[in-house]
Amino acid sequence: MQRVSFYDRTGTVAQKIIDFAFWKTNREFCVDKNIIKDAVELQEKIKVSNTDILFAVTDGLDIFAPERIQDWTRKFSRMQLIVVGRDPSYKTVRKYLINGVYDYLLLPVDETVIEESMFRMYEDIGVDYVVNNLKLKADALIDNIFLGGGEEEVIITEIINQIYDEWNNDPVNCQLVSDKAKTYIYETLIERKPWLEKFLYRNDFTHHFGFSIKSRGELIGIWIMNFREASAMVTKYQMIDDKLVYRIGKYAVVHVDERLSLDDVSKGVYLNASYISHIFKKITGMNFIDFMTEVKIDRAKVLLRDSEIRINEVANTLGFSNQEYFTRNFKRKTGLTPTAFQKVLLEKYSE
Repeated sequence: MQRVSFYDRTGTVAQKIIDFAFWKTNREFCVDKNIIKDAVELQEKIKVSNTDILFAVTDGLDIFAPERIQDWTRKFSRMQLIVVGRDPSYKTVRKYLINGVYDYLLLPVDETVIEESMFRMYEDIGVDYVVNNLKLKADALIDNIFLGGGEEEVIITEIINQIYDEWNNDPVNCQLVSDKAKTYIYETLIERKPWLEKFLYRNDFTHHFGFSIKSRGELIGIWIMNFREASAMVTKYQMIDDKLVYRIGKYAVVHVDERLSLDDVSKGVYLNASYISHIFKKITGMNFIDFMTEVKIDRAKVLLRDSEIRINEVANTLGFSNQEYFTRNFKRKTGLTPTAFQKVLLEKYSE
């Protein structure tokens, strides 16, 4: 949890910021409502309370004046400092920012400005840690996924346990950092295999501001479920990486959200339709028309994760002639109607 403290010699501005509803609706931040008005008291308070974020209200002449700011950013380098002042000049703002202040907010400050600043800070928490401290384990998980999986549980457990050990078991910070690690792994997967993005629900792998707190065990379980799905998709579609069918398979995947016929693919990759059917069946063992249907159904599974989307919208998005035809194909491939599948998803991801 990010501990937030306030310095304000008069207390007026700080109290206004403390009273914003933002702090009550975002559990990532623990606000110290005792406003500090004395510089000596402030230094002691920071040391004792391990303040993560300090809002410092300044008139430009006190201990947080631009000329003195470096003393604070050097002495408390681990702490994020947000200065609130009245001077809008480029020279002053630049002085604060190049000397390590996270943000400089102009008075009068409204709640939207605070929320935007906190959101940017939230985005930055743990990013360097993931790259510098977790990269080896994260890359091991990525490599395992591209090899077909099987070791997800072991590697994921090691990643989450390391985060908890090194971030003092703080449930909020640990979840923030684990979210950043998960996003890093997802984005690396997509960077290496762009077609994979069509078959993974992005919200499963990206962090969310204002999340609900999960236990360590719950996080591990969710990670395992999500990355096993990634492994399954990689294994299922790795045949399109074969150089003889790569252009064909990639075209079908990239254009999955369209009405797509064999003739369309033929024109798109500049190959004869008969040749496409022959070579694809020879290399993959699958009829190309069946492959396109498989791709569309797997894509539909991702689209159906949005509980608000209508079945006919999914059918239209994927280029099926009508909802009935889509439903028939979906049930033939999955054993469930799209409506029943959505209910299963709701139960699966609400546990």
